Amino acid sequence: MPQPIDMKRYAQLKAAGDLPSPRGVALAIIRLTQSPDVSLAELGRVIKGDPAFVGRLIKAANGLIAENRRAIVSVQEALMVLGLPAVRTLALGFSLLSTYRKGACQGFDYTRFWSSALLMAISMQALTQRVRVVAPDEAFSLGLLARVGELSLATLYPEAFSRLLAELKRDPGLQQVVLEDQAFAMNHRELGAAMLADWGVPDALVQPVRFHEQPELAGYGEESREAGIVQCLVLARAVAQLCLAPEAEHVRLMTPMLRLAGRLGLGRGEFVSLCERVGRDWAEWGKLLQIRTEDAPRFVEVGNAADEAGGDSSKLLAEADGPQPIRALVLSGAREDRALLRTELEAAGIAAFVATGADAALEAALDIQPQLLVADWSDEGERVVRGLREMRIGRGAYVICVLAGEDEADLLAASAAGADDFLVRPLQRAVLTVRLRACLRTLVLQQELEHEREELRHFAAELSISNRRLQEAALTDPLTGLPNRRQAIETMQAEWAAATRHSRAFAVMIVDLDGFKTINDTHGHDVGDIALRQAAETLRAALRTQDLICRTGGDEFLVLCPDTDLKAAMLVAERLRVAVQARPVETGGPQIFLTASLGVAMRVPDMDNVDALIKCADDGVYRAKQRGRNCIAALQLDAGAG
Repeated sequence: MPQPIDMKRYAQLKAAGDLPSPRGVALAIIRLTQSPDVSLAELGRVIKGDPAFVGRLIKAANGLIAENRRAIVSVQEALMVLGLPAVRTLALGFSLLSTYRKGACQGFDYTRFWSSALLMAISMQALTQRVRVVAPDEAFSLGLLARVGELSLATLYPEAFSRLLAELKRDPGLQQVVLEDQAFAMNHRELGAAMLADWGVPDALVQPVRFHEQPELAGYGEESREAGIVQCLVLARAVAQLCLAPEAEHVRLMTPMLRLAGRLGLGRGEFVSLCERVGRDWAEWGKLLQIRTEDAPRFVEVGNAADEAGGDSSKLLAEADGPQPIRALVLSGAREDRALLRTELEAAGIAAFVATGADAALEAALDIQPQLLVADWSDEGERVVRGLREMRIGRGAYVICVLAGEDEADLLAASAAGADDFLVRPLQRAVLTVRLRACLRTLVLQQELEHEREELRHFAAELSISNRRLQEAALTDPLTGLPNRRQAIETMQAEWAAATRHSRAFAVMIVDLDGFKTINDTHGHDVGDIALRQAAETLRAALRTQDLICRTGGDEFLVLCPDTDLKAAMLVAERLRVAVQARPVETGGPQIFLTASLGVAMRVPDMDNVDALIKCADDGVYRAKQRGRNCIAALQLDAGAG
């Protein structure tokens, strides 16, 4: 069992106040998403306060949708696709990237660190879209933050960590974590895991990050979710290392990556295509985040060169662009049996790969991912059968064992190990043909079932996105793009509840455009629509980050101001009034000048519900109209309140 993290030591480091931490809008996002009552509208308002984060968020969301789907262009859509946990960790990662691009640690390559982190993030997102061990949106953040412990040591101990890195460079045989434990009483793996846990990342994700550099220390079961996450992190880091390595090292690094991809159930061609996509996304993300990138390796060429260097066991997979034939792995000690099996398999349209010895067979299984195994029942055969069944890629394989005779004990032992069918030596061509036909029927049915499942998954994903878009459309005013009355009421109910529960101030205001009917009557409804859209833009631009404006109907807008008392709300209202008055409506013809009357109200304890608050603000609008329009009014101030 691995040793627990020394949280007392982590508390000491945290208390020093020098640990990397989120700032600005990112910190506001993290705090906001910790509340169970947070709404997407509320979160969207905060996010829009950081245009750089908006672009990164939308980019991350677009990485999750199918290539043939309409691109996500709004914060609201991005939030619906990603979800709150992913947004929180994305905000955290991007904040650290922006704040810690450089530092005082001379021996620490900050540029290479962030390039590698970005590659791991992109690779994790791509991998987990195929290997469903963690949501791809969370996987991106996980990859981005997987090595945050090293950044933290460079920040906490710039001179000492620089000396440590220099020592490692002089003697590569030294273990970095051992040196870190000696120097800092905590290594980068433990520190990074403690930080992620402190930031609210679930433990099921934290621990795989802790152990991904040495998976054997974790003690995870082969089929556990955590083991899958660790393997994805290992492979993502390998992709990053290859992308940043000299070209001469590419083939050497690619060979073990192909085997690891096989363990995750990824075919050779599929993995190479995934790497090509990572290379393209790396360049795009680099421009967006202003991180230096390099020309991505030509993964197709590197993969082919790795095949040539490592033998021909994967050649069939390399050649296949369309549907691949069923692949069979043959383990047999008798030459005549191997020849017959290969002939009959190929006659049945099955691609046959022959291995001699258990080690070679298991290694080939990782490369070719066989759907059929034909193996002599022997000590080596049993080892291969059991080994294949323990692999993710081998659970659905069809296994035929070749027995020396009809021994009942061998039959039972082979069945217990995972065999589906049996042949008895000497092999008879007719019997072999019948067995292969039965096997093919089973495998074809499995393929069809998996194809249908994949179609259902795609359909479900598309339906989910469509539902989210419909939901957003139902809550959005089509003319101005602002939240509509329904969204306004839902958000107001949530803000009312939060203000009541936490005894916080909460104010609203109603904005009514003056004389708008005259504009429609004089210039037409097309000009009226232009005026409404421009007024909406003007009002939205003049608001604070935490405020929300909605169009509630006709020429009327509702503004929600959380954590705002009446005095502060009046200042906001005055800013809105001035902004509307100052900007003429550009119609292509004569300029039209707008003014607005605003009613302001603040929640007070004797109000029963939101309707009372809206009524108070509406009465304020009426009072403003009575005073001559183009002004603000609050009945509560007139009565001496606030």
